[in-house]
Amino acid sequence: MNDREGGTEVRPLVAPGPDIPPRAIAFLAGPWPVVILLLLGFLPYIGILFNDFAYTFDDKVLILDSPYVHSFHHLREVLTTTLFSNMGAQAGVPYYRPMVKLAFLLCYQIFGPLPLGFHLFSLLLNMAVVGMLFLFAERLLGDRAAALATAALFAIHPVHVESVAWISSVTDIEVTLFSLLTFWCFLQVATPGGGIRAWAVAAMMGSSVLAILSKELAATIPLLAAIYEHFYRGDRHETTPFQKVLRYGPLWLVFLGYILVRVKLIGAIGHPAGTHSFSMLETILSALALTGQYLGILFRPVHLSAFHAFLASDGFFEAPVLAGSCALVICAFLFYALWRRGLPASFGILWLFVTLLPVLNARWMSAYVLSERYLYLPSVGFCLVAGWAFAAIWLSSANRISMRAIVVAAACVVAALCVLRISLRVLDWRDDITLFTRALTVQPNDYRLHDALGAAYWIRGDLNGAEREWQETLRLEPNSPEPLNALGVLYAQQQRFEQALPLLEKALRLNPNDATAHLNLGAAYAGMGRMDSAEEHFRTAVLLFPLDFNAHNLLGKLYFDSKRLPEAEEQFRQSLQCEPNIAAFDHLGYIYVQWKDPVKAERAFKEALAIKSTDSRAHFNLGLIYSASGRNTEAAEELQAALAADPNNPEILGALEKLRH
Repeated sequence: MNDREGGTEVRPLVAPGPDIPPRAIAFLAGPWPVVILLLLGFLPYIGILFNDFAYTFDDKVLILDSPYVHSFHHLREVLTTTLFSNMGAQAGVPYYRPMVKLAFLLCYQIFGPLPLGFHLFSLLLNMAVVGMLFLFAERLLGDRAAALATAALFAIHPVHVESVAWISSVTDIEVTLFSLLTFWCFLQVATPGGGIRAWAVAAMMGSSVLAILSKELAATIPLLAAIYEHFYRGDRHETTPFQKVLRYGPLWLVFLGYILVRVKLIGAIGHPAGTHSFSMLETILSALALTGQYLGILFRPVHLSAFHAFLASDGFFEAPVLAGSCALVICAFLFYALWRRGLPASFGILWLFVTLLPVLNARWMSAYVLSERYLYLPSVGFCLVAGWAFAAIWLSSANRISMRAIVVAAACVVAALCVLRISLRVLDWRDDITLFTRALTVQPNDYRLHDALGAAYWIRGDLNGAEREWQETLRLEPNSPEPLNALGVLYAQQQRFEQALPLLEKALRLNPNDATAHLNLGAAYAGMGRMDSAEEHFRTAVLLFPLDFNAHNLLGKLYFDSKRLPEAEEQFRQSLQCEPNIAAFDHLGYIYVQWKDPVKAERAFKEALAIKSTDSRAHFNLGLIYSASGRNTEAAEELQAALAADPNNPEILGALEKLRH
């Protein structure tokens, strides 16, 4: 790196020679290789367009059940609350990622609750990351061959399947896209003589805002920029410390502003408490073990799974700790060698470890500490080193057609194997049952996987499968609240209240602030006719989870059945403030009918039909309203529509018969 601005002149992809046709040189130096790169970021993953949501793996909570992403009415909450805030008091870890919720909001407005649209969005973003990585690598490495190899390897690396195929992991794609854009702008900041470009600084700051609002991992970018400015920038020996700080300082200002906003909005900088009860020694040793495991997945992406087993390490001589330590030593030697012979490529090793460092603290991570999606951003560094190495081999073999043929053949074989692995891995994410069934073949005693598989069976109406998996979950972990709740609901719906109540009550004792647990226990009490107890739990659920329209509907239904119509109306109106839904509009219509207010009743039923045109109850009640007011033609139309939706309903048949006579 020898220019005054810290970039490098981009070398041509190939050097002219007697054995290299000019046409080949023109083709490889033109735009077509970049087009092929973009296709590599799209086509191997195209199978995900036919995949379903991961209902039990956050997609249901963040998309299908979240009022925040169903209407622009909650845009303020999208921008100012935590990722899981729609869950109420049980929201858990305070992830502040408004860009993710905003993306889901826009996708939902365009595609509705169809998984294809969300998968398409992830695919397009992944393609954009590949393109942005090419631009970033070309500027950083100063070599078109290295940049193309870097982006191509990233596009076909099988470790990225989880991030692309799992809709809720779009956060990793977003943070990578904006982090690359941020650093690319940072590389444009410098001008000869230690100056800066104002437009590049503004673009860098704007992109860094988008990155850190996508995922907290973007907080590593200011550190990488500071390291680059002091140790890698081409004019680093000729600029003062103040000039250096002026170039990367704006990134730290953005980070500081983010911290202030985060504290103001959600009252926390990080996790309120650790997920795992590890000692400091266990945490350090586990970090070493995880380092080796993550590097192993990067170098040999064969045994991929959404759920990798993890056990805390407590001894220096455990195999994973030793493997991780050896991997670090090897990387240190590689870094030294690259520092001496390929300085820009050594920055790839720093990128890998700096962006991976936050997820090595097992104490703060989720139950599945080792997750492939955490490698999406760090793998940029791995691909930079590999791309530089490929370019070095390619350029060193100029005019040696046999050597280049071997290089090309080897690259094609690796690419074919990677694409095949991606295609097969995408099938694992076809639906929840496939995902968890395949994961259980590797980890048959993981109670969390049995719990998730039970939920997958439940969603698809296989009650026997759900019961079997939840019973197995409780056999492995008797004090897990989720399967206790789930199995209790299953028994309650089957009127097996003697079995349901102990499970639901135990789940609530284990997690008293779980609004869903209160709703489930309340519904069981209502099914038993114990309305006072049911009301108590419904009211508690509404307080814990005020944005859950279903909680308001259940409480409103209890009031409606108890003839407490004003209180029922209030709950159904609050339900509609959370999200327009058929049940609330229908029940408001029933209330207005009883209050003999046909105008309001008609309006409520029409609102229900605007959501679902085949709502037989709304058509039936509109038919009765029109019939009572002498609008027989309209009444007949509505009753016929109701009958089309519910052909065997005796009430509808009776009303039609009465209208004819």
